Amino acid sequence: MHIKKLLVPLFILVLPVIALSQNTDSLVNKLDSLKAQTDTAGQKNLIEPELYNEKTKITLKVFGILLLDDLKQQALSPFRPTKKTLTRDALILGATVGIAFLDRPIQKGAVSFRDHNEWVKKPNKIITSLGGPFEVVPLAVIAASGFILKNEKLRVTTALATQSYITATVWSTLFKAVSGRTRPDNYDAITGKNSTRFHGPFYKIPNGQNSAFPSGHTTLAFAAATVYAKEYKNIPIVPVLSYGIASLISVSRIIENRHWATDLISGGLLGFACGTQVVNNYHRYARLKRQEGLLTKPVNKGKIAFNLQCSPFGVLQPGVVYTFRK
Repeated sequence: MHIKKLLVPLFILVLPVIALSQNTDSLVNKLDSLKAQTDTAGQKNLIEPELYNEKTKITLKVFGILLLDDLKQQALSPFRPTKKTLTRDALILGATVGIAFLDRPIQKGAVSFRDHNEWVKKPNKIITSLGGPFEVVPLAVIAASGFILKNEKLRVTTALATQSYITATVWSTLFKAVSGRTRPDNYDAITGKNSTRFHGPFYKIPNGQNSAFPSGHTTLAFAAATVYAKEYKNIPIVPVLSYGIASLISVSRIIENRHWATDLISGGLLGFACGTQVVNNYHRYARLKRQEGLLTKPVNKGKIAFNLQCSPFGVLQPGVVYTFRK
């Protein structure tokens, strides 16, 4: 009886996967088959406003398909790295490990700066509240603006930022569950000290807090910021504002004594990676939609042509030539 109860929800979870696997020509398979364009920051994306139209718009169905494919690609990307990405990731990991030795001095310096500058406290609380779950509000406002102004590019970009926000939330939550790191404001009752340690999965953080690593506010801020920065890179002020606001939210977390420096760095990199992949995946989709009908071999229906020839005796001879289709 218990086995039957378990089989029903399991079947429901597996059903979408079975359905996708049966359709060998699905959008997901088409996206994944574009091996010539690997998922790197170097992919050339066409961002001209006229390319965001009825053909490349994101419907609710397309949003769901792209979102699931985003999660799939992001999950598999560490298992199929290139030499370039291996070198880059090794350098980033080395730099992060190096900064980890500065976690405590940076944390003390940030708290000291806050405590000695009253003007920092109130603005910093406002800035830090712009990140995390509250980020849904500005995304909703921008999306509404896109519909009111009938700006297809703005609507598509906000849909992508939402996808990036969702995927970043998934990975941030997962890494928090695995890392088990206490926050800098969590001081031991006996020693009066805080700890930069990673306790690993299943560790119960004191005071009901969740893990500090990575910074969720930073991850989500950079996930959305990366999408707007990449989609509007032709307008220089947009990337500056996008990354600038994300950076302020990130720094506010360490001033509030909620995170270590390495929490912020890892969160920023995670958010940037999610945003980049989501943007690249959409442009794969847009490229496929623009190419629809162009890759199909045209049907040769035969041709009819009129010609006029001259005989050896100087007589003009009109004629009709019909070429049968092959």
